[in-house]
Amino acid sequence: MRAVTLIALAVLALVPAGANGSELDRTGGFLERSLDPAGCALEPGGTASANLTSWAAIGLVAAGRPADRPAACIAARAGELRSATDIELAILALVAAGRDPRSAGGRDLAAALSRQLRGGRIGPTPASNQFGILALRAMGQPVPAAVRATLLRDQNPDGTWPVAPGGDGDSNLTASGISAAIAAGVPIRDARIQRAVRSLARFRSASGGYSLTEGARPDAQSTAWVLQGLAAANRRDAGAEAFLRGLVQADGAVLYQRGVRVTPVWVTAQASVGLARRSFPLAP
Repeated sequence: MRAVTLIALAVLALVPAGANGSELDRTGGFLERSLDPAGCALEPGGTASANLTSWAAIGLVAAGRPADRPAACIAARAGELRSATDIELAILALVAAGRDPRSAGGRDLAAALSRQLRGGRIGPTPASNQFGILALRAMGQPVPAAVRATLLRDQNPDGTWPVAPGGDGDSNLTASGISAAIAAGVPIRDARIQRAVRSLARFRSASGGYSLTEGARPDAQSTAWVLQGLAAANRRDAGAEAFLRGLVQADGAVLYQRGVRVTPVWVTAQASVGLARRSFPLAP
């Protein structure tokens, strides 16, 4: 494990963030083509949803393209947003698109988010708390001290963040935990952030890609999540960037894994954030 950690620290060099232009041009084009006439995103052969449209909007902004059309769809379908994470994702998407989530088709998503705060946690899970923090910061709102404390309490001693408190950590929630902690005001040099960054090494494969759980096959979404978490901490992994670029197809869709094309709109939207080396919350 020490050798793996040292290798990871070598590749997670402190460098300015930037974009992988040609791949982002293609992913942005694919995401635009995934929108129906109302601006709503749908998978091939599927039906449109507000949640997928939120991801498409985020992916388009990451790719440097306007997200007015999906933002209009999210506002029109705001009544569909029920769970804490659906509300949080819609807020992140609308803010990234330059829209006010307080007026989303007549619904105030900021107020809906505030109703998800109970006992120092936004929503029921570590994930909803993380995304709640990111949504608050996207809107320029402060993070309650109790919510920040819950975020840090959810972190495992090994630096990872789990699906449920006390469980095994995974790469995706560790990466979003890094972004949420920094958004909540934890300094990048804080030991908890640095421990989380080092813990990501256990999810890295020899190919440069990252997997959701330790030892699993690397995939585009986990790799993209890690890249955005590293971007929040002012770091990058060139090998992971190359792995992700290698999954971009001629039509702009991103493979989930090498040779595996599933839910291409969702995968491509998340991959675009990693390709852009941007972190949550995204600004317009």
